[in-house]
Amino acid sequence: MLTQSLEDYLEAIKILQKEKGIARVKDIGKFLKVTNPSVVSALSILSRDGYVEHEKYGHVELTPKGRKEAGKVHKKHKAIVKFLTQTLKIPPEIARKDACRIEHVISRETYEKILAASEEKQKANNDAIV
Repeated sequence: MLTQSLEDYLEAIKILQKEKGIARVKDIGKFLKVTNPSVVSALSILSRDGYVEHEKYGHVELTPKGRKEAGKVHKKHKAIVKFLTQTLKIPPEIARKDACRIEHVISRETYEKILAASEEKQKANNDAIV
């Protein structure tokens, strides 16, 4: 079972790979606002558990297992941000910070209700345009 912190590392790696093409220790540290030794420690655990491949002083690659988990975490994050900003009208900066915390503790049932509410709102918006 991944900790909240390790999920954040996987999500950061996914985002950095998408934005920059690669993820490096210093970029992950900057993204998460943690020290490089903290990143190396987390990568050691993620590597041991089969989520990433990382050679000392090299870039970090998500394994298929890591991509799957990072995708789930990132999808949940984006859905929560969307719900908070579009449905509850929370400012984006606050919504992103709150989503980072919520995504780790939210129940499956609540998450599914958020997805359903967001889809209903999107459908209503689309129907209003037509």
